[in-house]
Amino acid sequence: MKAQNVRLIDSGTAPYTLAYFTSAWVQSADALVLPRLRLILGGISALCLQQPLIELVEIRRIGEDEDLGDSNNTKGQKLEPVIFRSLCKHYNVKALPACVLMGAQGQALTLESLALLENEICQKYCLSTEDMAESPCMMSTGNLLCQLLRSHGVSVVACEALRPFWRLRDACENAKTFNFLKVDDPVLVHMRNEALQLYETGQFYSALSMFVRVLLHCPTCPKANFNLAVILHTIGETYFAVASMLRVVTLDDSDSVAHTVLRSVYYQEEPDLVVSGYKTIITANRDSHVRAVHALATLNGATSIKKAAPAYVAKVFDELADCFEEKVIAHLKYRVPWQLVKALTLVSPPGFPSKYSTAAPEWIVADVGCGTGLCGRLLRPHVKYLIGVDISPLMIKKTRDEGNYDELHTADIVPFLESCEDNSLDLLISADVWIYVGALEEVFELCARKLRLSTGWMAFSIELLPIEYASDETTELLAGFRLANSGRFQHSHEYIMNLVCRWGFDVAIQQDVRVRKESGEPIPGRIYLLQHQEKKI
Repeated sequence: MKAQNVRLIDSGTAPYTLAYFTSAWVQSADALVLPRLRLILGGISALCLQQPLIELVEIRRIGEDEDLGDSNNTKGQKLEPVIFRSLCKHYNVKALPACVLMGAQGQALTLESLALLENEICQKYCLSTEDMAESPCMMSTGNLLCQLLRSHGVSVVACEALRPFWRLRDACENAKTFNFLKVDDPVLVHMRNEALQLYETGQFYSALSMFVRVLLHCPTCPKANFNLAVILHTIGETYFAVASMLRVVTLDDSDSVAHTVLRSVYYQEEPDLVVSGYKTIITANRDSHVRAVHALATLNGATSIKKAAPAYVAKVFDELADCFEEKVIAHLKYRVPWQLVKALTLVSPPGFPSKYSTAAPEWIVADVGCGTGLCGRLLRPHVKYLIGVDISPLMIKKTRDEGNYDELHTADIVPFLESCEDNSLDLLISADVWIYVGALEEVFELCARKLRLSTGWMAFSIELLPIEYASDETTELLAGFRLANSGRFQHSHEYIMNLVCRWGFDVAIQQDVRVRKESGEPIPGRIYLLQHQEKKI
């Protein structure tokens, strides 16, 4: 798509064109913005005695339920969805409505040319400041346009950036205004419900329009942004859906569903858009948006990330603390703790008596990533001393209330193991924990030091690296693990066996299992029971 294609309509003698990109579903925003744009450009043109400085041209997507709306007084052209979308991509328009300021040849203005235009406008308005001034609470039209250009530093501005124009009310005849409402306002709740009913009956464009109206009243409404994205994807406009879903995770980094949709669905169609959007979010919110940081790591490189950020893991499990067991056991069919303890009872190592034995338990056990204490409940009858470790303070609190552990620590795995005495542990158990740790070399090295020689054991599970990755001669094969689109690490059996041999372990049991269900499908994994051999590392 060539830039010149946007200038199929003769814009007269104006040296600049303000192209207004829009569609049927944002008609309510058009009613706000277009009259004010005309007012601003008309005011600027009034100062140019010889010729207009900027001409407004409307670029509209043709679709179902098309309505030209407020375009009667604006030059423009209507484009088929594919052509419209290509043109938007060319000019970096990611959300509607949006403006692109162009030069005489249809090229988007550079920062330098924008600065020149801004200076030209400011100089002209300085000649008639009193005449052009609005009421005390409003800015002059020229200053509004200058602010628009200055604040973004680029030639593309979307609906949010156009909000300063809304202050021009009295001067805009028949221009609509919207009162800002809180997200739980009954009016907005009713509008959202109406929009959902329209969506459920297949009236997608009407539903889109209603959700846009909600956002005009409350731009930070997460439900409206989320549903707007879902419907845009439904009608084949994933390109525009991305911006709306990114707004959801910008507003609430803990929205795991929105992150999953971006990673697993939208990324497949618009990878560059999703990645650049995440980068923008992280630049502004790195400390608070730990899920976004992890999501970008997931998309960027399978083996470049060695482990999930501790802040991310802590946040995820703090949020799950109150509903963890119900979710993972009832809904995800999670059985790993039972599978690991069953493997231990089958081997029945010395010092680990069966439930019905009269022998006294002898083992000192570290349950790393203990969560709410599922493993602890199962292990308690078999062990002498039980230590629970988890990075989530709320998980530890939940576990402490049950009283199955002799010690509890809020800590990451490596710092905890480093604090343990050498040859002091009989068992290190980690159920569904390595999905948050990619590189396991340091963990195995520490376990080889902290577990008792010849009588120490490791019990753990992994999510298996799919064959298509394990057999690929790339970094995934060399590293033996990858960060999957799910946001969890997967490991190959070969990688685990290399660590087993390197650090002096023998495999007592290895068994393929289904670690959980996801979207109704079983996730393949494997459990291992390893015995530490009597050899010095």
